[in-house]
Amino acid sequence: MRKILYSFALSFFLSSISFAQFGQNKVNYKELEWQYIQTKHFDIYFSQGGEKIAEFTASASEDALAQIQKDINYQINNRISLIVYNSHNDFQETNVTDEYTGQGTGGFTEPFKNRVVFPFEGSYEKFRHVIAHELVHAVMRDMYYGGTVQNIISRGITLQLPLWFWEGSAEYLSQGWETKSDMFIRNAVISENLPDINYLDGYLAYRGGQALFRFIAETYGRQKIGELMNKIQNLSSLEPALKAAIGIGLEDLNERWKKNLKKKYWPDVATLKDPDELSKRLTDNKKVGGFYNTSPALSPQGDKIAFISDRDIYLDVYIMDSQNGNVMKRIVESGKTQDFEELTVLHPSLSWAPDNKRLALSSKAGGFDVITIIDSETEKSYELPFQLPGIESVNWSRDGNKLVFSAQNSIQSDLYIYNFTTQQLTNITNDIYSDSEPVWTPDGRRIIFSSDRGSNLTQTIPTIDFMMYNHNYEQLDLYSIDIESKKVDRITDWDLSSEKYAAVSADGKEILFVSDRNGINNIYRKKIKTSEQEPVKSSLDYKAVALTNSQSDLGQLSLSYDGKKLVFTALYNLGYNIFLVNNPFEMKSDVDSLKLTDFMLELVKSRKKEE
Repeated sequence: MRKILYSFALSFFLSSISFAQFGQNKVNYKELEWQYIQTKHFDIYFSQGGEKIAEFTASASEDALAQIQKDINYQINNRISLIVYNSHNDFQETNVTDEYTGQGTGGFTEPFKNRVVFPFEGSYEKFRHVIAHELVHAVMRDMYYGGTVQNIISRGITLQLPLWFWEGSAEYLSQGWETKSDMFIRNAVISENLPDINYLDGYLAYRGGQALFRFIAETYGRQKIGELMNKIQNLSSLEPALKAAIGIGLEDLNERWKKNLKKKYWPDVATLKDPDELSKRLTDNKKVGGFYNTSPALSPQGDKIAFISDRDIYLDVYIMDSQNGNVMKRIVESGKTQDFEELTVLHPSLSWAPDNKRLALSSKAGGFDVITIIDSETEKSYELPFQLPGIESVNWSRDGNKLVFSAQNSIQSDLYIYNFTTQQLTNITNDIYSDSEPVWTPDGRRIIFSSDRGSNLTQTIPTIDFMMYNHNYEQLDLYSIDIESKKVDRITDWDLSSEKYAAVSADGKEILFVSDRNGINNIYRKKIKTSEQEPVKSSLDYKAVALTNSQSDLGQLSLSYDGKKLVFTALYNLGYNIFLVNNPFEMKSDVDSLKLTDFMLELVKSRKKEE
């Protein structure tokens, strides 16, 4: 593919619409110089340092477009502009839209010129998904509206489609079906919280809409999705298009879809455990409001839990009593003070110091991510002396002298160690792979983390010959790294699943972790290699044991120093809540091995056919 490179100052003319929530234009902390490359169908704009992600975007976008056009049976008429930001902080400064692009916004397709805008956030799998998702929107807008708002006005187009149609089709056509959506819909069906099609809104528009398009594909054939979309173009309305494409209208489709989901998931009630049956629930989003109670950090003594919640609309940090779940105080109010612009909620981003008083947390400030140290008793705080494009998953060493965290630049995400004594910041996994969710072993000699590096245990610096697009970045496994020798030991290698959220026992010989090996994120226990004198070659030689048989998505583990208390999050009644287990290393599942979900069985059969 021939690439043509230009430099220019990128600026966009926006309408002067003001949004009452903010009342002024966005603050811009950086002045970016832009370049672009061209592929057959795309103009890909990127700023300095974004050359590698632009190349990745070129391959991912052309492959995604080919599949989308095949599925929809439509060829785009116009070139599409893709605007790629090096980080979510840079993305938040975009002037392509006046709307606020918070942490939960992974990208958008603006309607005026059908431009696709998205950031790189360290994970190539997430990056690929966002590219494909937004391209579905761009192709559909080209199909229905000629690509731009100007065409809508000039042609008098009045077609309106519900949010679940836009987002559900984009999710299904960009990634098919996967365990995350399977877990969410299972929870919604079993808890009887899945609304009818017409009421699929917010996050349910994505997951519920995706499930609906999966039902259409599996029941009537995948080609019916393209046929439906073309019927909509011809008939200018969803209801008659449904009847023309699959023979039924929305009301009958809703009844058949929900009946199918009940047949699929209700049998799980008899065999799988609800989180309340496995542990003690400490939060209830239904009662206090909000959707998120996440990033739980159990204090070293196990008496307190710091966590992030949106119960008061904004994402704030609270401290609760670990025994009864009573909230003791709120120590951070993000979005309402100048000290904390925004907290990260999608990754564990809180960690206690050994003194059981101070907390480290990652947040956004001035166009970058920072780590703030806050005293939970006095609420006095200060920022550590560095800023990075993105910071996640902070963890404090037990000697109190170091912090480890994952951070990203415009190419990769790595593990960094900050030394309080020397005030030095060190990148210890400086390679192309995505590394996340680090946790110290008690002796402070090693770090357990999650990564997409596969069997590559040595650092791989990006070269002109290495393309991340050709690497299998879809699967996450657990690894440990010796902070002195930088030697990496692989801990898990299960096919078709991802392992994450490690928590280390008090003696450093075992870990608890989360895996979707059976199709649902459950908690497992495994012994790990602790020295070169052990008779095993690597931690892979030790067997993992399932401790839970959950019907809900479990994650974000946090242990007390003595290993006698564990807290974690679980999807419960369409909200994320925090749960507590005493003596977690003594937990036992009621089955010898976890039964594969129907979806995971399909994945296994599909893989065997490929082999």
